[in-house]
Amino acid sequence: PPVSPRSPDSSEWSTYHLWWKEDAFAAYVLTSRLSQSIHAFLPDHNDRLTGLPRSSRSVLAAIRKFCNMDCPANASALKETLFSRTCGSSPSSINSFCEAWRSDVGSLRSMGYSLDWPDAIVSFLAQLP
Repeated sequence: PPVSPRSPDSSEWSTYHLWWKEDAFAAYVLTSRLSQSIHAFLPDHNDRLTGLPRSSRSVLAAIRKFCNMDCPANASALKETLFSRTCGSSPSSINSFCEAWRSDVGSLRSMGYSLDWPDAIVSFLAQLP
């Protein structure tokens, strides 16, 4: 977060307030659909030491920590789960299989895991009925 302006210059204060307004929007995007269990893990709305509101960066860091997104072992386990997933033959099974694949691939990408795309595509296609 920016340091609060020392001078009464309105342009500095305007920039300062704009930063917090945009940061609040980013924090809302990050938190609006979270479950209560993750909300409970987020930092306090106002920092006890500084009195400043929590920043979207601190919210994102807490979410990443809660979801173990910085752990290579978790990413590897998720990849193994992804590649061993099976698909039923009904249309709803195929839809849920595709949704799960898309979700897990998105999670792996956000974890920074480097997928071998040809291998992933072959695995995906091989698991379809």
